[in-house]
Amino acid sequence: MQSRLLTTLNAQARTTKDPVVWARAVCRAASHFARHGRTNEALNSIGIVRKQFGPELQFEVASWLMLAEGVLHYFKAEVKQAYDRIRRAYGLAVALGTESALPSCAAWMAHIEFHDCTYDRMAGHLEEALTRARPDDHQALARASLVMANAYQLAGDYGLARPWYERARQHCTAEGDEATLSAMLYNVAIFRLANVRLADAFGEVDEKELHRAGMETESSVNFDFAIGTAGLDFLSELLRSQMLTVQERFSEALEMSALIDLDRLPDHLKAPVFVDRAWNLSQLGRHSEAWLEAEIALDLLPKVQEDDDRAYVCARLAEVAKSCGKPDSAVEMMARAGESLRLHRTFQSDLLSKIQAINWQTSKG
Repeated sequence: MQSRLLTTLNAQARTTKDPVVWARAVCRAASHFARHGRTNEALNSIGIVRKQFGPELQFEVASWLMLAEGVLHYFKAEVKQAYDRIRRAYGLAVALGTESALPSCAAWMAHIEFHDCTYDRMAGHLEEALTRARPDDHQALARASLVMANAYQLAGDYGLARPWYERARQHCTAEGDEATLSAMLYNVAIFRLANVRLADAFGEVDEKELHRAGMETESSVNFDFAIGTAGLDFLSELLRSQMLTVQERFSEALEMSALIDLDRLPDHLKAPVFVDRAWNLSQLGRHSEAWLEAEIALDLLPKVQEDDDRAYVCARLAEVAKSCGKPDSAVEMMARAGESLRLHRTFQSDLLSKIQAINWQTSKG
């Protein structure tokens, strides 16, 4: 599928006589390539800009260039380097009053802060992105709207998340940004699936929600296939393996989880992978293998950042322990699961308060 955004950016770069406009278009193209997993093309675009300006890098160009480099790091699963580079781009934009780059830098910082569970900083950068972006700054507003939607859904209120997903979709559609649209579809699916999986682990399956999660998962996977994206492709494999697990398609789930590149997977996501493997194996009667995977999941549990993920892992471990004839471990893990779930509910209430305090009224996109 030919990207309308990339076509527009290439046209801007070819026709403009303004070197800053040219550089911004090429840097945005680099970010586009990065988000599709086209690393060499992203590096080539970044290199062209650096070569054109040499050591006398104009400050506005420097912000856009460092933002593109940060996005490239992020989609290579180098999150620490990504945040550092984008923060430098943001700092330069603030110090020198580069209004064009600042909203996008703030939105991307909020994105990384959301996934790093630093919600106070996320809220501040979201407010900055939403209030300082021009109505036609679709890049910044799409990313910021997506983070707002994610935060509302994590806080347990899909009703409040939905309008923000729609805003994100509108901004993506306005300039043909299918990469951000792909991210939106993935996030809608993964958050609903997380809720379904958590309920399932506590024995509270909602068949309608399970059906919706299945449809959203298929939509996300099919869209990524259609646009040919390869950025963070291990997340699609993770999504599919989780969906197969909750659908009780145990053998297929094990086959899919074996495709996940654990070296690229963030540490906090590894325990859920191993506990799913353990549960799938236990349901297939392969108890000795199941317990080996369960012990790995237990060792990785301290790496889990979110209380809902911790509740899920502990609840599944309790099921596996019971299946493997370890009743004492089952009781202990279910108690830990219940406490983590209680903490998660408290966290959701606190997060909702943080999001609702964000001032976004001066720019509704």
